[in-house]
Amino acid sequence: RTYIDNIGFSQMIYYLILTAFTVSVDSFLCSFSLSYIKGKKIYMVLIITLTVLLMCLLTNYCVLFFSDKINEKTASLGGIILILVGIFNLIKKEEKTYECNTLIKQSLLTGFAVGLDGACANLSLSLMGINDFYVPLTIAVMHGIMISLGIFLSKSKLGKYLNKTNFIPPLILIALGLYKISSIFL
Repeated sequence: RTYIDNIGFSQMIYYLILTAFTVSVDSFLCSFSLSYIKGKKIYMVLIITLTVLLMCLLTNYCVLFFSDKINEKTASLGGIILILVGIFNLIKKEEKTYECNTLIKQSLLTGFAVGLDGACANLSLSLMGINDFYVPLTIAVMHGIMISLGIFLSKSKLGKYLNKTNFIPPLILIALGLYKISSIFL
């Protein structure tokens, strides 16, 4: 039996959506700086979303390739990975800025930077047995939505306030990881 056998479908979807939302908040905050770049924003959002999707697909299918080696104990690594990603995002201090002149280079670099969290979250979910194609797709689409929303809201007063709350998503990831680890022992 795998971890996914121990939880219901609705709880699995809850994990997926909450995890995808949490790791895509970085994209939302990053999009405030992207809103000042000249060029068509739709291309930027598409390139970033596709980069995140490819990174998540890669991690998803790597786990599927090694699926015969995954058991309930290795599934707890998923929770540990979420905790580590949350701690890393909580303590990192540098901003994600790049000195690229072209929209494509900027979008690819940004997609890779924000996609690392998505790929790690996808790895975490895959280790726990939640590894269908809709997982990377959900994470990538959530990134695209958050980037679009961030670009749209970047000029508002709400955008300036939200820039100061970037500590909340890492705390949610840590709490999700702790919950996932504790549910294995219950």
